Amino acid sequence: MALITRRAALGLAAGASLAACARGRRDGGLTWWAMGTTGENAPLLLPPFERATGIHVDIQTVPWTGAHEKLLTGFAGNSLPDVTMLNSAWLPELALVGALAPPPADSLLLADQFPGALASVQVDGRAVAVPWTADSWVQYYRRDLLAEVGYAAPPLVWAEWTRMAQAIKRRHPNRYATLHLLDWPEPLFAFAAQTGEPFLRDRDTRGNFSSAGFRAALAFYASIYAAGFSPRITGAEVGDTYIAFRRGWFAILPSDAVTIGDLRRRENVIPRKLWAVAGTPGPSGAGTALARGACLAVSHNARDPERAWRLVGYLCGAAAQQRMYGITGDLPTRPSAWNGPGLAGDPVSDLFARQIADSVAPPAVPEWERIVTEVQLVAEHMVRGEYGVDAATREMDKRVDRILEKRRWLLDRGRAA
Repeated sequence: MALITRRAALGLAAGASLAACARGRRDGGLTWWAMGTTGENAPLLLPPFERATGIHVDIQTVPWTGAHEKLLTGFAGNSLPDVTMLNSAWLPELALVGALAPPPADSLLLADQFPGALASVQVDGRAVAVPWTADSWVQYYRRDLLAEVGYAAPPLVWAEWTRMAQAIKRRHPNRYATLHLLDWPEPLFAFAAQTGEPFLRDRDTRGNFSSAGFRAALAFYASIYAAGFSPRITGAEVGDTYIAFRRGWFAILPSDAVTIGDLRRRENVIPRKLWAVAGTPGPSGAGTALARGACLAVSHNARDPERAWRLVGYLCGAAAQQRMYGITGDLPTRPSAWNGPGLAGDPVSDLFARQIADSVAPPAVPEWERIVTEVQLVAEHMVRGEYGVDAATREMDKRVDRILEKRRWLLDRGRAA
């Protein structure tokens, strides 16, 4: 078998992207890259738009794995589509290289948005995309297993949550209270968001992980493993999470909105009456959540920006967001969309709505994903006994400061916002 070099692979990807864009542009239509399961189902949203406007939309579904590199390759090859679905965490990097066209100044696309969702698409105080789907990190829990130890739901204060976990461990010594996989950064950052401390300091040029708030969150996170409330394993080691949840190997599964759909599809195995959701616990109760979700952006080289923004406006409208929820379980970013069927009055949706409404965006720096990866890596080493909590926070700040070194250099010279 002939070997394909990385450079050749990137060239093939760029060529495929260019071909897709060319198809859409030859017929006067639009091209759209849509990611993951949402992208696979996105064509179901388009017939009303195409009928009403006469604009054909050529969709290319892109798996989340490799999507970031594909976007950068498309930018380098001047072959980005007209419209792109993005992880909001990628916006600072794509805005930095000039890949995105900001929404028109007179647009109403940014009205009727949850503050956290709106903040997540802003870079240096200016929106560069439009929020499309929202998400949050919650606790899915087994009603029966918590009821066995006298709890109707997981407590939302760390100290009380710990007492609940101890009771579960006493009753089931060979099982666990929760499942916090070591390669999941979300639980740690969700705990830290409850403290109200910023993750970065000095104009987002240095880590703030030695702050009292983050140290407290990290100490709580470490205690979950030290007390045996969660196994010390990664996602590759756990197998089928939902089978383990059904068998009662753990009582609480921290996860996001995608689990709603996963559990509904497995209702014959995990009956709906068996589980419920609760917010993320904090030092003195549930606090601010960390905004998560996807957005839609228009490329800087879109052939017809006006048509591209019409597509974005349609997809990001309340009706389309409600339709997407019905198809995939993706949650709306517009408060008005939560009044629709299946969302209004549903206790699971209500919890997500409350957390999404009270969420803050992570730092809008291009290095944020690298920072999250390094912080979680140090946290894993801490759990495995290589650091204490204080030493781990110092190591996190050291690594993050190194990642942000160029940002400090640019700011010192007035060359970055």
